[in-house]
Amino acid sequence: MIIFLYQLIYALPVYYLHPFDPWNFPLCTCPEKYTVDPYTGCEHRCIYCYITSYIKDPWRVRPKKDFLKYFERDLKRTKIKLPISMSNSSDPYPPMEKELRLTRGALNLMRRYDFAVLLLTKSDIVTRDADILSSMRSVVSITLTTLDETLARKIEPFAPSPERRLQAIEYLKSKEIKVAVRFDPLIPFINDSPEEIRSVVKTLGDIGVDQIISSVYKAKRDNFFRVSCVFKERAEKLREIYYLNGHTVRGIRYAPESLRMKILTMVRNEAKKRGIPYSGQGCTISMRRGKS
Repeated sequence: MIIFLYQLIYALPVYYLHPFDPWNFPLCTCPEKYTVDPYTGCEHRCIYCYITSYIKDPWRVRPKKDFLKYFERDLKRTKIKLPISMSNSSDPYPPMEKELRLTRGALNLMRRYDFAVLLLTKSDIVTRDADILSSMRSVVSITLTTLDETLARKIEPFAPSPERRLQAIEYLKSKEIKVAVRFDPLIPFINDSPEEIRSVVKTLGDIGVDQIISSVYKAKRDNFFRVSCVFKERAEKLREIYYLNGHTVRGIRYAPESLRMKILTMVRNEAKKRGIPYSGQGCTISMRRGKS
């Protein structure tokens, strides 16, 4: 039934390209777009990751079968041209991308068929594809949770270091590519201190990012268990925030609204001081054609 509705509403051949609709979620305020993932699974093993609740063997990366062949078929047949978000349930630059080049191939196809791309990653391998990204309508959205290398290793144990990500952002900006930074998730009492927020936003402002996006950690049973195990000293406080004082929407636990607003307001105010566009809803800046 869902596939039929996708085809009916979007005139879309459902194979690898899908309308972005996170579980038909009522709180999502993102504009209409498509989503595609060249790979299944992610090796970063971020403790807050949500894909572990719906992807089998989530930490093992495997390429989609005949991905470029079928992705091109989808692009050719798609009648309604919306931006394409890549990748919402994986990272488009796992180590195997260096040789398989599925993401690079997909970017070439999106450029050829005139689709804008919003590319989500934590990897500095993205700099390899600056030549394509700078010649199409693109925004690269890089996630950064902290500047503290030790803390980063606890939160995102196998992701590139914050320093490598900052270097990637600087390089992309030098090529006149739009870069948004997802400063999220902000986990209460872990990476949400005023000092941490000021430091991150100042650093991003000095680089000249085009937008900062932030959100407060949303708990599901499996990722809450991982967060509690890594930060044992915060486990009871987090349980109080999410399970005693928080609320549930479709199986996802939210911190109290007052706490969420307090944290996001700190980020917004710091971004405003530095003239950086800010979104606390997870939506990203519009895309324009880059320079050839």
